Amino acid sequence: MAAVIMACPACTPDKPPSAPTSTPVPMRRPVPDRSPYLCYFIPEAAVAELTGYTGPYKAGSAKRDPDGYGCVISNDEQSLFITSYDVSASQKLIENFTEFGKNRNPVKLPEELGTGEISDFETRLYPYRKAGVWFRCGSDNSLITIVVKRNPVRDQDHDLIQLMQIAQRRFAEMFKCKLGGPPPG
Repeated sequence: MAAVIMACPACTPDKPPSAPTSTPVPMRRPVPDRSPYLCYFIPEAAVAELTGYTGPYKAGSAKRDPDGYGCVISNDEQSLFITSYDVSASQKLIENFTEFGKNRNPVKLPEELGTGEISDFETRLYPYRKAGVWFRCGSDNSLITIVVKRNPVRDQDHDLIQLMQIAQRRFAEMFKCKLGGPPPG
């Protein structure tokens, strides 16, 4: 009888293994660089892929300001992208941008783009990843910022580097200036 009692705990089924948790692995894919562009810098063909949002959205006006411009691509609930540029920006602007991102998972942008970084950003409880770069275009020190809705299946740092390359190329075309990397100093 003691043998049967001792064997019973061995007969009880084990607790079923818990289902493995699956964390999406961020993917690196090229960002399509083709028109039409929304907010001057974001290829329309890339909006759904980069944000994970496939529903209807609206983009800010196509009115370009000669000095600076901000634009939002959004749905009824939140912004998907926020872009801005400043044709002539002071070094203090990029310093403020990088200071704000200091404790928000910062990553430096490649130096050939200029001086800048990528970091986390949150507004109205929605998570974003943002990039800002201060660069030369002709004789001006310019600034471009791009904010994108978080999408855990994308490598958004990789996406933002590509978007910044597209944005700088488009900026140089818009303002007929030659890109020149980081400003001196």
